[in-house]
Amino acid sequence: MNENFSIRFDNTPEEIETAYKAFHTRYTLRKKLIYTVIYLIVVVLAVDLIIRDMTNPTGYIAGGLALGILVFNWIKPVMIRKKMMQGLSELGTDETYTMTLFDDRIEIETEITSADKETEIVAVSRLGVFPVEEGSEAAKELAEHPELVQDDTQIEKTTYRLAETEILMSDQRDLLLMFVNRSFIHAIPKRCLSDEEILAFKAYFEEKGLI
Repeated sequence: MNENFSIRFDNTPEEIETAYKAFHTRYTLRKKLIYTVIYLIVVVLAVDLIIRDMTNPTGYIAGGLALGILVFNWIKPVMIRKKMMQGLSELGTDETYTMTLFDDRIEIETEITSADKETEIVAVSRLGVFPVEEGSEAAKELAEHPELVQDDTQIEKTTYRLAETEILMSDQRDLLLMFVNRSFIHAIPKRCLSDEEILAFKAYFEEKGLI
């Protein structure tokens, strides 16, 4: 298939958090509301049982369990989000994405570079490995030939074939969100795209009915 176009973007922690909230709202909020109604009914029945017979432990046990599950059901996503954001702050990596949209698939290349790693340029010779000092002849040569500097950026590639993957796109205020198999989400910030790229991106998903 012919390649349509590619876009490059990165994500801030705030954008990742916004994407997580959108994913939670789309796929888990309805289920959580249903369970909330069920557990509230159990709590009401338990209170009624306690009022009828305060010596019966069943009402206390059932009401306590239902109330505990109800509270946990609402605070669990908040705890997961806080843990995720803490992990992102401690990870110390900088990721840049290149998403290429084909007629039959979507490919995403993730460039991972250590954010807290000190970079030291060295020269390798038959005598050993030596640091390259600023202003030296070796430094001048590297400046003239940057291809000699080894790039330790890691690249991971992910491919989503449209015929085999459930994909939906959502247009938010500052983000274009791509939901994958109800289990993963990609957040594409509009700040990283031109107006033409935004229109082309949305048109691609609209044409394929992935909205």
